[in-house]
Amino acid sequence: MNFSEIQHNIQNDLTNLRLQIEGDILTDSASLLIYSTDASTYRELPLAVALPKSNNDIQALIHFANLHKLTLIPRGAGTSLAGQVVGKGIVVDISRYMNRILEVNTEDRWVRVQPGVVLDELNITLKIYGLFFAPETSTSNRCMIGGMLGNN
Repeated sequence: MNFSEIQHNIQNDLTNLRLQIEGDILTDSASLLIYSTDASTYRELPLAVALPKSNNDIQALIHFANLHKLTLIPRGAGTSLAGQVVGKGIVVDISRYMNRILEVNTEDRWVRVQPGVVLDELNITLKIYGLFFAPETSTSNRCMIGGMLGNN
């Protein structure tokens, strides 16, 4: 079965998934084209793009992917240079909704964030506490914590 046949057969199930999650499921041509690339030279059209709003959405996506034997491709800003965030599965973009700083513990010097928090934005918040989250990277004004941890 080729990619087009898989995509056609799964559209009904993706419609049902849309009803199960708070976030968005994108399958339109423009969105798929946008998410087929990152900062690398690689290009691969995904089956769909998910924009989860919660941990429950992530769990529903994992269940859906397991059920359908699909890959999930976590994505933040897409600043990777080796094509890590492109593929034929479901791209899971955490940048749209999962981008909050949840807790700063100055006493123990730690922070709890969602994976879509941009590094520079985190460090602006931490600066008033005399804290800094490393590493210093050239893409710090757009790279996200989830992507940094996933790639490194």
